[in-house]
Amino acid sequence: MEVFAELRHRLKLYLIFAAVALMLAAGCSLKEAVKDSGPLPADEKTQAPVPDGVYKARDAVLGYFIPASADILSVEGRNVKVRPVDEANIKKGMRFSVFRKGAPFYHPVTNELIGSTEDTVGGIEITGEDAVDGVYPGMIIRGDVREGDKARISSSRIKIAFFQDRKADWSVSEVFYGSLKDSGRFEFVETYTADYSADAVSKLAREHGAEASLVFSTPDKDGKSTINVKLYWAGDSAMGGEITEETGSAGTIPARDEEFISGVFKDTKPWRTYGLPGGLLVAMGDVDGNGTDEFVVSDGRDIRIYSVKEDFKELWNIKTEGGGNHLSLDILDVNNNGRAEIFVTSADNIGAMYSGESESSHDVMSVNSFVLEYDPAKGYRRIAENIPYFLRTVGNSLLMQRYSSGRIFSGPVYRAKWTGSQYGTDAPLALPEAANIYGFAFADWKNDGRSSVMTYDYSGYLCLYDDSGSLIWKSEESYGPFTFSFESRTRSLANPTTKWSVRGRLMAVKTGRGQEIIAVRKEPVLSMLPALGTNKAEVYSLWWDGNAMDRKLIMNEIYGSVTDYLVNGRELFLVARAGLSTFLGRLAQGEFSGSSILFYYKFGPLETENK
Repeated sequence: MEVFAELRHRLKLYLIFAAVALMLAAGCSLKEAVKDSGPLPADEKTQAPVPDGVYKARDAVLGYFIPASADILSVEGRNVKVRPVDEANIKKGMRFSVFRKGAPFYHPVTNELIGSTEDTVGGIEITGEDAVDGVYPGMIIRGDVREGDKARISSSRIKIAFFQDRKADWSVSEVFYGSLKDSGRFEFVETYTADYSADAVSKLAREHGAEASLVFSTPDKDGKSTINVKLYWAGDSAMGGEITEETGSAGTIPARDEEFISGVFKDTKPWRTYGLPGGLLVAMGDVDGNGTDEFVVSDGRDIRIYSVKEDFKELWNIKTEGGGNHLSLDILDVNNNGRAEIFVTSADNIGAMYSGESESSHDVMSVNSFVLEYDPAKGYRRIAENIPYFLRTVGNSLLMQRYSSGRIFSGPVYRAKWTGSQYGTDAPLALPEAANIYGFAFADWKNDGRSSVMTYDYSGYLCLYDDSGSLIWKSEESYGPFTFSFESRTRSLANPTTKWSVRGRLMAVKTGRGQEIIAVRKEPVLSMLPALGTNKAEVYSLWWDGNAMDRKLIMNEIYGSVTDYLVNGRELFLVARAGLSTFLGRLAQGEFSGSSILFYYKFGPLETENK
């Protein structure tokens, strides 16, 4: 048995090494492909330019951690004078560890003197920017430092904690973070805090064994976007330095020079971003009847409600009962009492995600959807629960489709109705056979009263059907992995497990030439390893002229794994989890983060289509 256990252990190690090798090979292939490829046509996707300020800020941060050595020439109280060795680059704020020559050590056989040990005795910080005769002033920050000691910044990777202000431009932050990571100088610790004070971030850095922390933000200064990075030393919470650079012309994700959708998108504004402690699904509506829409976020288990009157402010944190996983989130006032209901599709024993983040369930899946509504006297409460239907809203309609343990999506998709005490099915929708309740939209392309249906297929390709249900167009490329794809157990003896997905949103919008479909295309981290998820996305509008599909890129290079989005009036909201750099950092540390970023882009006069 011990032999078999050892074999299993070795096999597991081989598989891990093989997976890592495959990832590295894929990454190298990707780099070579990019390096060798020629210029793309003007209408093709191109890589967004990196803001100049990112590189300047990165180099300034690296300047505090350049490997260097110096001799301690003199010590007077807490003050020291040091001389760099080999013309090392020294700047104010750098911190050195101090070593002292220790006991000699000899060859164990010949007894020949090999060298001496070094003992760590303290640390110093450079306090002056300019040298006098090659000598820099400094101060002792810890320990017993003496004349003749050696000061050194090691060439080993520095462990550092990275924090992003919740209002920072996340696209710039991701590029900045990636540039630091690509330098190979740092081992990153990522953690979350709502308090970016020196004491708070330094405390977290110490708890994770980090030497320092960086706090990144993108404030506006004199009407210009800037990059601001504060460096705090973990040991004493002191500020090592503050870096401010103008972001540059590529500091935001700008609108293209061309019209986005036939002149509809005007007066475009830059992205704004907000940190969410656990965003996965999003919806928007007036849930408390105050005349203003609230923003509702699910992390897959619990629900948070935010006010968006001025700034994002959390109003409620609703802990949902049971162990169900939220699959979809929608808001609509179906019972017409002036307070929109929150519709949550929830499932138990859902099985394993394709990404392998969870183990397969040994129990048969069940769908137990529920509805929340605000009561001025009691707060948010369930007004319906244990609903065995998938729920989704499209325009001004609530839709329902029954769950079946054999087929998952069973029977037609129904419009729902409020009977006065419960939600029931009404008339079925006429949908293509390949469609289910998720991932479709009706579009009256030319406002001529004739609608067709666009839907995702199982693999993420967009499919357009005419009013007879015949396929008339299919996209040439997939729009990426869906947020939720599962392998669940069924009661069928012939097919004891089934693979299925919650297809992403498609949203119809009114434009000057009719109705168009907004779709988000996600790109896998590595096409060879789709189970890693996605690390960037693009937003497209699609319009059918009767013979061909006109596809226009609204915005690109949205870094992160977009898990949900919605169009509300003139605003497009997206919620995204961390990108590839963050994922690999967490993977190396054996941890994953539930934190997400909510960001939006403001269009011109755009209306969501209500059917």
